[in-house]
Amino acid sequence: MTGHVLAVDLGSTGIKVAVVDEVAKVRSVAGEMIPLIFLDGGGVEQDPRVWWDALGRCARRAIADSGLRGADVGVVAVTSQYTSTTAVDGGGRPLGNTVMWMDRRGSHHYRPTFTAAETERWIDVHGMVPYGNGDIGHVHVIRHEWPDAFAAAAACVEPMDLLAARLTGHVTATQNTMFPMMSVDNRTWGQTEYCDELVAMSGMLADKLPPLVPLGQPRGTVTAEASEHLGISPSAVVTGATIDSVTSAVGTGAIDQNCCGLIIGTTAVMATHLPSKRHDIEHGLTSAPSPLPNQWFLVAENGIGGKALDVFVNQFVFADDGLGHTVHDGSYAAVLEAAASVPVGSNGVMFLPWLVGSMAPGNDRSMRGGFVNLDITSTRADMARAVLEGVAMNVAWLLPYFSALAERTYDQIAFGGGGAASPLWGQILADATGVPVRRLAQSSCTNAHGAALLALYETGALALADLPQFLVTAELHEPRAADHSLLATRTHSLIDFHTRNAPFFEAFDSKGKTP
Repeated sequence: MTGHVLAVDLGSTGIKVAVVDEVAKVRSVAGEMIPLIFLDGGGVEQDPRVWWDALGRCARRAIADSGLRGADVGVVAVTSQYTSTTAVDGGGRPLGNTVMWMDRRGSHHYRPTFTAAETERWIDVHGMVPYGNGDIGHVHVIRHEWPDAFAAAAACVEPMDLLAARLTGHVTATQNTMFPMMSVDNRTWGQTEYCDELVAMSGMLADKLPPLVPLGQPRGTVTAEASEHLGISPSAVVTGATIDSVTSAVGTGAIDQNCCGLIIGTTAVMATHLPSKRHDIEHGLTSAPSPLPNQWFLVAENGIGGKALDVFVNQFVFADDGLGHTVHDGSYAAVLEAAASVPVGSNGVMFLPWLVGSMAPGNDRSMRGGFVNLDITSTRADMARAVLEGVAMNVAWLLPYFSALAERTYDQIAFGGGGAASPLWGQILADATGVPVRRLAQSSCTNAHGAALLALYETGALALADLPQFLVTAELHEPRAADHSLLATRTHSLIDFHTRNAPFFEAFDSKGKTP
């Protein structure tokens, strides 16, 4: 390998770029927020041109802060959120906005129905069944609402593939990144051809699918334009871009099923790797091919995580609505300090974290969030702690199903992502799950670090088995028996609320009363 790694992590609400050296140390990190565009009718978009512009600024800033020269960067690694779809030209330039994973317009254009046998076949061959608001639904949104862009598109791609194409000048994808497009036979690791049967069953247009390249192989060398834009070596190589759940796993040391990783960023994701394709569709769990050889990563999207705290801080406590103080640099610290002053159990207040529906294990996208059991003594400090506990209890609900599919009983959870910057949240997670939580240092760049570790492995600089040793622990949080007992009881209440109120939210949603 030549030079250092520029690791790019494109999330749902922001981008981070890290410079990582040849011995896997993070030298610097730069990031920017990227706004979501909310539209009538359930539309949620982002402008991918903003991604590219922000990438250039963050790359140059991270390189400057690292003390290195741009010429020292020889590898670019890309990871991103997924199930978000963009129509692009042959060089990866976007022809319109990105239809984001939380967009709900697809079901207006794509309402797939399958027989029981067809459903079983989907699960066997791919691992999931197409649904209206997934990638195929997003393609239909582009086709019907932006017909000119769709007609001109060389392909419809995922975010990491768009960035890889902008960097290299040609559009490609892998079995891993096309998992949300539901067009590859995932029973066999390493496929480089689409499955004609799945493409026909889904109604997807094959000529809008990007060409597949092998897992774990470089996407190509950066173009002169990309080299100038990022301020890096013109000979830098773009390694295999990937879904961020993979880099969540690698960035928490979960390179096989013996380790459980947890990332709390915008969403909460539990991560590990499996030696075979497995699924628990009832609880929203499946597996997808990973760039790690002959491994499948366990897809365990738990739903809204850190975004719940962000919503509470920016839309309730420090909202710019004329009713109080607006957000400031110390807002999050102030809210976390207030939460820490409240006893375990949040004085009876419970937060429902399903702000965009419940994912694994509840698996009901019509559910919605809120606070329950408020009384005349409840305070914003109670609500702040309840947000942290609600997300943690949702994680605790997931853990048994996750463990069963991985065929492991975990004695520790490695905790990364922006949420892991909070010692309080680390302790709450330990108390909620009853499992020691190893909170990682430099947690805000867990995914970027995971992307860099993966790149260092793919380029032969590091051995796969050695990757976990490059992770640094900030603190180990042991569960406290009395606090675990209380939060375990509250978790049962959370699950009971979900079960009892699912029919209400389904009926309410069907009347168009929720976004």
